[in-house]
Amino acid sequence: MSEKDVRGPRPEDSGRGKGVIGVQLIAYSMLLLSGLAVSLWPVPAVILCWIIVVGAAMLGALLFWWPFDDTVTTSLVERGVSGVTGLCAFVASAVVVPRLVMEVDAGSESRASLTSWAVVFGTLVTVLVIIAFITQMLRRVRSHLIRSLSHAVFGGIACVSAAGWSFLPLLIGIAKSAGGVKHVVGFVLVVLVVLVILLSLGAAASSWWNEDTAKEAYARVGIGLLPVMVGGIAVYMATLATYFLVF
Repeated sequence: MSEKDVRGPRPEDSGRGKGVIGVQLIAYSMLLLSGLAVSLWPVPAVILCWIIVVGAAMLGALLFWWPFDDTVTTSLVERGVSGVTGLCAFVASAVVVPRLVMEVDAGSESRASLTSWAVVFGTLVTVLVIIAFITQMLRRVRSHLIRSLSHAVFGGIACVSAAGWSFLPLLIGIAKSAGGVKHVVGFVLVVLVVLVILLSLGAAASSWWNEDTAKEAYARVGIGLLPVMVGGIAVYMATLATYFLVF
């Protein structure tokens, strides 16, 4: 039995674990409030600026407070690839979201634009996996290979998924356009599923913190941001499901 098992969790670990939850609550609050504000003024320039600000804030924060403790070279490569792919995902959302919000009920053309982002997401994730695998294979010392590979892939997926939050004003706009009991019930069910996913990701973040042995003070910011950013794909899927339900 290790000394850590004998002593049990330290009080400061519990406090920092609460800090991880605090980061999530702050991030969710800012995203929801700003997304709601943008949906009340659905001007393309406003939506575009909002996407740029959200992308810069989320990507910049995670890349700065990178929560994975790999080697310096590996960490730089992971951050660089994650940042570029995340930027590509936000650029793709900036292309389609403003027009979708302005033409929320435009029919088949809007459906094609909405589903096109899923193609971008799948392509970027595939590129992430390939680059991460090649990067790990080029390491001279391949200790902790699976761990390092999972860090690279998961960090990149978080950055790409974060762009899903760009669709939040569209989701709110669709909700305002919904009419009839069937649409309202369907929207409520979709929102409940998203909440379950976000809560599950939040619980997982607490678990990641408890399993982390280093527990640097800065890591709680990165770990707290990971589930929020990954939750962006749930927001996109909710938007997609609600759009097909209403229109």
